[in-house]
Amino acid sequence: MKYAFNNARNCLRIFLREAGVKELWVPYKICSVVFKAARAEGVKLKFYHIDDKFKPIEHFDTKDYILYPNYFGICDLVALELAAKYPNLVYDAAHSFFSEPLGVATIYSARKFFPVTDGGFLVTEKIIRTDFPHENDIEDFSTDPFNFDYEKFLRNELRFDRDSDIKLISDKSLTRLAEIDFEAEKDERTENFWRLHEKFAHINELKIPSKVTAPMVYPLKIQNPQINDNGIFILQYKYMKNIIPLPLKGYLQI
Repeated sequence: MKYAFNNARNCLRIFLREAGVKELWVPYKICSVVFKAARAEGVKLKFYHIDDKFKPIEHFDTKDYILYPNYFGICDLVALELAAKYPNLVYDAAHSFFSEPLGVATIYSARKFFPVTDGGFLVTEKIIRTDFPHENDIEDFSTDPFNFDYEKFLRNELRFDRDSDIKLISDKSLTRLAEIDFEAEKDERTENFWRLHEKFAHINELKIPSKVTAPMVYPLKIQNPQINDNGIFILQYKYMKNIIPLPLKGYLQI
């Protein structure tokens, strides 16, 4: 079943709640909203390390619930390997919208890939309650990296941080998503990714896998990067040092 909520963190929250998860393994290197979402549901967090190929270093019990994020959208093969070993894998595909669902639950973020102000999807065989109100209070803002509305973006993020209520995706975002040619988006992202790789492979310290599925960004790892963005707005990840996430589309991934 596929369920649509207003953001990915609420997809995680409702799954943890409905599945009755008591403990969850999460990587140290991940967005802090994951920690907040789990703690909001009273879930005990256990932390694991990853190696330079984004693979977990620890070994888990087959009964453990393990959240694994597809970092930058380039970790499809690692996710497949983990899903084969651990049936309770919770696949965080927020950076890999076009990846196939895996494990006991897969979480996608529409607003990281498309020009919508809210939207996350949960795919799971669990029966999930949906008697929540729809999102309706988010103001539109430009996600074009050449004309990015940073103030409205911050207000939007702060609102998500303050709002503890679980909500369904807004009708506005559903309408916009229905107008998108997803196959064309997937093809364009894949083409742009490999075009950037051809340009930067000789200096990129990350080993890029041979198989990726229309990633969110192209991750360029170099020591002490000096960003001359030429007016383009680029978000960076505090938990991934020396990595510049280069956008693959004409609007910003948030």
